[in-house]
Amino acid sequence: MQVRALRNLVRTAKVGSFLGASEQLNMTLPALSMQMKALEAELGVQLFDRSVRPPRLTAIGRAVVDKAIDVVAREDALLELCVPDDDLVGKFRVGFVTTAAARLLPDFLKNTQAGMKRATFVFETGLSKSLQDRVRTGNLDAAVVTGTKGNLHELSQIELRREPFVFTSHSSIAGDGLKPLIARHSFFHFMPQTGIGQLIADAMKPIERPENAPTVMLDNLEAIMGCVKAGLGFTLLPAPDVKRYADGDLVEFAAPAGIHRSLMLVTRMGDFVGRRLDLLTAQFDPNIAV
Repeated sequence: MQVRALRNLVRTAKVGSFLGASEQLNMTLPALSMQMKALEAELGVQLFDRSVRPPRLTAIGRAVVDKAIDVVAREDALLELCVPDDDLVGKFRVGFVTTAAARLLPDFLKNTQAGMKRATFVFETGLSKSLQDRVRTGNLDAAVVTGTKGNLHELSQIELRREPFVFTSHSSIAGDGLKPLIARHSFFHFMPQTGIGQLIADAMKPIERPENAPTVMLDNLEAIMGCVKAGLGFTLLPAPDVKRYADGDLVEFAAPAGIHRSLMLVTRMGDFVGRRLDLLTAQFDPNIAV
């Protein structure tokens, strides 16, 4: 069955006559009449009562027109979806490293809902390495990850944001300054297997601590900040993460110069999203130049 015949049936029903519909469709009256008879034969029902002039829709004809309207609307939506242009059109899968999702995802959703009417997005969160691997294998179209010195084979990337690190602890144990704090108290370390954890581990290597100084490994920022706010020790984290959980009783100390976290948007090199990295990047920050 051709959708064109259903489309012409809908037009005929709206106009109310074969003659008027044929003129609007730029068809001859006999051609339209033959098309409707062929449609009736294919469906096995009588769509029009031809005993009156002009022919009128039968009861089953009106029901078929109602269904045909839905079919025509779906075809129109499909054709619109497939119009070639420079916009992002379709359903896209985007990953976010968990520690950045709370800050970046709200603006991304707001911008895409306002400016990308023909695109829908599904999201997942995880660790940077696993998200990169899922982009590489095609299971994700893009991901926001912590930039590292790891292998970026087959991936394109652009920096979305650069965030400095800070030391922080509760004021009750920070009164003597950073050096005594580091020497005397527990260090709450975000897991070294993660992107942030690798950066923290590298930053802590040149810092001298007693051999018996305790280090607590955790993979949850909220848990780390909860322990720090309880006065149980100190941590080293990106400043936005500290500020997100901070209150008036926390003290911040500058981290070693140059220590920062880069949040990178990665896509698979050469695929459609990778070629239009500028469009996706602008949903995070329209001022970022690619």
